[in-house]
Amino acid sequence: MLLFATGNKHKAQEIGAILSEYGIELEQSKMELQEISSKDARDIALFKAKQAFDELRQPLIAEDTGFYFKAFRDFPGTMPKRVFEAIGYEGLLKLLEGKKRGAYAVCTICFMEDFQTYEFFEGRLEGRITERVIKPKADVMPYERIFIPKGYEKALVEMSRKEKNSISHRAVAARKLGEWIKEKALHDLVKTI
Repeated sequence: MLLFATGNKHKAQEIGAILSEYGIELEQSKMELQEISSKDARDIALFKAKQAFDELRQPLIAEDTGFYFKAFRDFPGTMPKRVFEAIGYEGLLKLLEGKKRGAYAVCTICFMEDFQTYEFFEGRLEGRITERVIKPKADVMPYERIFIPKGYEKALVEMSRKEKNSISHRAVAARKLGEWIKEKALHDLVKTI
């Protein structure tokens, strides 16, 4: 059982589905964690992991996701939620009027075993921003309604969760974590023989 310190059910469901492929059960520990302001998602994920570990005192993961419009430098960057809450879809789409619509998302997972032992796992998904909001009432994370992955003609919101989980930035990071845990478990087992 691995704990995921997050208040976001969508992130917990996605990472949980991926880790189950590796026989790892994920349990969401619902907590609102403080976020530091940093352009580096690793700093933010580690800060969250330390807060959660201080309270839970067991191995866990915390995560931070950045979203980047190529027309701007580091924007919205590591603050996609705050930017969305401030200007909404209308503001986001207006910013891109007449500009290149290339974008990418980066997920950074921090696995923390103790305060001195932690690892990072990252995933990236390239794509572009739509010109309108797709399925505005769907129960998904906001940027899924305006992001079309590279090589696709439909937004993330239009994909089945299985299809999305096969390509998303979060899934890529979670698979790296799953492989690492599997390798670590095997290494630890061999040491005991």
